[in-house]
Order: sequence, then structure tokens, then C-alpha cells
Amino acid sequence: MYRILDCLTQQHNYVLVAVAALVCVTGVCLSVRLTNRLNGARERRRLVQLGLSSMIAGATIWSTHFIAMLAYEPGFEHGYEPLVTGLSLLAGVLGVLAANTVLAFNTGRHAALLAGAVFGLAVSVMHYTGMQAYLIPGELQWEPGYRALSLAIGMGLGAWGYLFAARPGLGRRNWVLATVLLVGAICGMHFTGMSAINVRLSPLVDVPEEVISDAVMGMLIFGVMGLILLVGFASASIETNVESEARRKLAHAALHDPLTGMPNRMWLTQFLADLAERLQKDETERAAVLTIDLNLFKEVNDLHGHAVGDQVLQAVALRLTRQQGPDEYIARVGGDEFVAVKQGFRRIEQVLAFAERLHASVIEPIDLADVSVRVGAAIGVATSLKEGRDPLELLHKSDLAMYRAKSDPSGAICQFSEDMDRQSREKLQLVHDLRLACAGGQFELAYQLQNDITSLEPVGFEVLLRWNHPARGRVGPSEFIPVAEETGLIREIGHWVLREACKEAATWERPFQVAVNVAPQQLVQPSFVEDVMDILLETGLSPERLELEITESSIIDDQAHTLKVMHQLKDYGVRIAMDDFGTGYSSLATLQTFPFDKIKIDQSFVKGVHRNAQSAAIVRSTLLLGSALNIPVLAEGVEDQDELHFLQAEKCASVQGFYFGTPMSQEEMRRIACGEGGDVRKHSA
Repeated sequence: MYRILDCLTQQHNYVLVAVAALVCVTGVCLSVRLTNRLNGARERRRLVQLGLSSMIAGATIWSTHFIAMLAYEPGFEHGYEPLVTGLSLLAGVLGVLAANTVLAFNTGRHAALLAGAVFGLAVSVMHYTGMQAYLIPGELQWEPGYRALSLAIGMGLGAWGYLFAARPGLGRRNWVLATVLLVGAICGMHFTGMSAINVRLSPLVDVPEEVISDAVMGMLIFGVMGLILLVGFASASIETNVESEARRKLAHAALHDPLTGMPNRMWLTQFLADLAERLQKDETERAAVLTIDLNLFKEVNDLHGHAVGDQVLQAVALRLTRQQGPDEYIARVGGDEFVAVKQGFRRIEQVLAFAERLHASVIEPIDLADVSVRVGAAIGVATSLKEGRDPLELLHKSDLAMYRAKSDPSGAICQFSEDMDRQSREKLQLVHDLRLACAGGQFELAYQLQNDITSLEPVGFEVLLRWNHPARGRVGPSEFIPVAEETGLIREIGHWVLREACKEAATWERPFQVAVNVAPQQLVQPSFVEDVMDILLETGLSPERLELEITESSIIDDQAHTLKVMHQLKDYGVRIAMDDFGTGYSSLATLQTFPFDKIKIDQSFVKGVHRNAQSAAIVRSTLLLGSALNIPVLAEGVEDQDELHFLQAEKCASVQGFYFGTPMSQEEMRRIACGEGGDVRKHSA
């Protein structure tokens, strides 16, 4: 240790040693930064980074060595052999290239340690190659112990330094530690290696004249290093700017809608979070949230295609953006849904005026290249004046108000009211109660007779669902079925209904058919056909006795899938009926394409059919259509004898309705289905 200190303090020029240290620190700082980016770079960029970082680090090692050699004052004539001096620079660059290659292309857990050790070895190879270029009037001899120590210092500190340099997300701490350790590896190795020198002067050895003097060597070193550092800093600066620009573009893409260029839902979430802080800190701050949903947009897509729909959205987005004033913000949060936020107002009238501006801009005709379309807008408004100071709560309330505006043809703009909140809470409570009803056995089945038109004898039963709420009593299907369909609970409820109906029908002594309604959400389940087959197998009901009733809307939503499901069910023997015929998208193509076993005329056409010419014409047309396609027709909602006589005269196949009695309980139904008596023709003439 004393020998190293003596070499450094007694045989070196302090100023040049400081210059060597400065060059070393500068080069290593830059090298660490570039080396750290190797693992994050891809393909060609990685190769460029690899070459650049290796060239800078290798030149740094070389420059540090030779500036330190210029600082070395042996007290006798000396010089540098040009070729070997150049080879030492090449050795440094190639050595660091090998180290960085290990780091860049080796994913092992010890890759950084190995790369750092190779770096330290490269420093040593460069040093001792450079010392071969050092010419003196005599001979250099080496102490093996100090030589080995210099190699150990270079490889040990190099491995340690690369551990920090290779860590993801370099950070200031890791950058400083890696720089200190690698500077220590270079300088420690150099001065320990210099301490290993023993000089034996000889009058028989002369320093050749064709050598590089200290002055020329100094200019060469500073020229090479200056050029390399200039290139390095320029490259690092360019890459930093490119990365900053890429991050800016990525952040913009993450927070903006690619179709319209408007801020998106993520932007809105961040904005509302910031707004919440401002509203909490400043009691005078006010905010309004407006939810905007386009009307007739689905029709535009269906009629003109999605390309035109995208153009419409772009046009609407541009119009909305042009309406923005100071403290007004608009984001697109969904397909045809936008959210606007207004701040800095004093009266609610200012918010409603903003809503009117937005609405007026949307409803103007949109002239495209080949078509002119018109859409509407439903706007819900909630403000911090009355509805609270939580922006997320305001967003929820404006959403409720928007749906109220959408359902009210007379008003396109609707301000939130407590009545909407009450209805929303009631709906949430209904959903909660429905979930409990599924598990709590609160549902029961009722049965409505289906009768032959000629004999009036029973031919089957349609299963109807009833909910016995523990607190509210009997809840009508019209109240809970839409909610069950909206939340998806209809799948679980429908599965229960189908199982219970099949289980009950399997016990009947008379082989009546049992008709069960199937919701659209059930049809799209991948396991629906398998579930039906499992229930039939479990209950032992013959497939021919089960009739599944499907509405026209279920067919239109996904015709290909519905057709596939119907054919699978038909292959097993299950019967399929079209329910509520005439109320949806009834067409000849539908009846021709889908394998129906029965058509059910909706009760709205049967009611008063004997005295309503239009209803009579529709019913007659349906009966003629069914006859032509060889599909039997059942008329729903028969309530009096005149309606029954009309259907008998028109040769309808079967009927159901209150004329034959109200829906029956399980006990009443069993009197008929199990042959226990019961007159089902008590209303007949």
C-alpha cells in the first residue's frame, strides 16, 4: 500500500492526475448512462448503443491511462511507440465491447457480474498494452504481486460497478454508485499497476527518435477524447430528446381517443381526481358534469356502416370541441358517449346554456361525401351547487339524468333530481333482492293453459315466473324481468325455470307439452344447448314435450348463432316457437330461415280482433303464412267468446288466454295434468 501511495504522491504531477480523473469521471458517467440503456434497446438500436458505449468507455480508459502517464515523472527521457499506442486504444474499445455484449445478450442472473469482470480485464489489458508502448533508456520490470493486485482491483470493482449500472431504471443513486466504482476500477488498476514498475536504466538502450513525445501525446489524447465525448454527448442528448418525445407521444396516446383526438376516459379519470382536490380545498370552487349520449347513432351504423359511423363521431367531436370555452372540457368516454365538465360558473343557468350550445351543435345535419345524416343528443347535468362536491358522484348523477333525458322524448337536456337518485337506489336494491331470490327459493312457477281450437281440450301449458318477495309481496314480471336481463341474472333465473318446468312436467300423467320462455342472454351462452340436454337427462322429460319460446329480437341480434343453436336443439327433438310474432322484425325471411315448430301471435293483435279490421287483417295474414309454411299458429290473449269464434273461423291451431282461466298454481295445474279432473271448457258456448 505504501508503494502505491509513494508512486502516486512522489512520481506524478498533481494537475495532470486531476485532469485524468476529470476525464475518467466524465467518460464513465456517460458510459454508464449508455450501458444502462442496452437492455431496454431493441435490435438495430441496441447495436448502435453497444458500439457507442463501448467506444466511449474504451476511449475513456485509454485517455485516463495516457494522461496519467503524462503525469508520471520518471526523471529520464521517454516516449511512446505509435503502433502499440494505437493498439492499446483498440484493445480498450474491443475489451469493453466484449463486456457490454455479455450484458446486452445474456439474460442470466450473473450477467452483470460477468460483464463487469470482463470490463476490469479490459482495463488491465489496455493498461499493460499501453505500457508496452512506453519507451525508456532501459528496461521495465514488474512486481508480480502488484500486477496481480491491479488485475483483481480492476475486475472486482468493475463487476461491482456493473451491478449498479445494469439495474432497470438507473436512477441518480445507482448512476453515482456505478460511476464511482468504475472510476475506481480504472484508476485503482492504473496506479496499482504503475506501482508494480521497477525501472532498470541502461546506457546501452536509446529512446528512438520516431516516437511520440509528451506534448504530441497530450494533443493526441485530448483530441481523440474530445471528439469521442462530443459524439457521445451529442448522441446521448439526441436519444434523450427522442425518448422524451416518444414518452410525450405515448402519454398523449394513452390519454386521447385515437379516432377523434379528444381526451379519453383515462384523461377524464385523472382530471376528476385533480378536480376533487380543488373542490375540497376551495369551498368557492364550482363544477358541473354533463354526460352526452348520441341518439340514432346505432341506426346510422346499421344503415350506412361503421365507416360512416366513425366519420359522424369525428364530425360530432369537432363540433363539441369548437363549443369549448374557458374552464370547459370535453372527453369521449365510450362509443357514442361524451362527458363535459364546466368550472368557473355562478348560476345553474350558465351550465344549462353550455348544455344548450352542445346540444345545438350536435343536432345540425352532418354532410359527408356520399350521405347527409342527422343524430340527436341526450344530455344529463349534475352540478356541485346541489348534488355534492365529489366529481365521481356528479358523473354518476349526470349519467342518471342522461338516461332520463334519453327516455323522455320531450326533453333532450335533463338536470339531475333526487327522484332519479331514489329510482336508482330502488333499482340497485331490486338487483340485490333478485340475487337473494335466486338463492333463497323466492321464485315459483305459474301455468297457463294452451288449448286446441277445435276441441278446446288442453294440449299444454306455458310456464310463467312469479316472485314472492319477503317484504314487498308479489312482484310483477314486468318489473323484475327487464332488470334481470340488464344485469345478466336472467341466465341463472332462466336455468332455474327450465329445470323446474321440466322436473314438474316429467311427473304428469298426461303427456302435455310445456312451453318455457328463453331470454336472449341465455341463447348466447356457449353451454346453453348442453344445459338443456343435461336438464332433460336429469329430469327424464322427453325432448318432444319441451317447447322453447324465442322472441324475434333474440333472432335479429345474432342470427348465425341463433340458427346454429336452434338446429342443435331440433336435432335433439326439442320444439321451438316464435313468441310475440308481429311485434318485432317479423319477416318472411325469418320464418323461412329458422326452423320454427310454432308461431305465437302476440295478444295485442288478438284483443278485439273481431271488431278491428286492421288486427283481423294481420291475424288472417299470419294464419295464411303459417298454413303455407306448414307451421301451426297459436293465438295469445284470448279473453272472450267473440275472439275465440273469430279464431275458430280462421282455422287457428290453438289458443291461450284468460278465456280459459287465469294462470294456475302448481296444485290447480296438477288437477288437469295428472287427470284429477277440472273443466277447462267452462267458458265455451
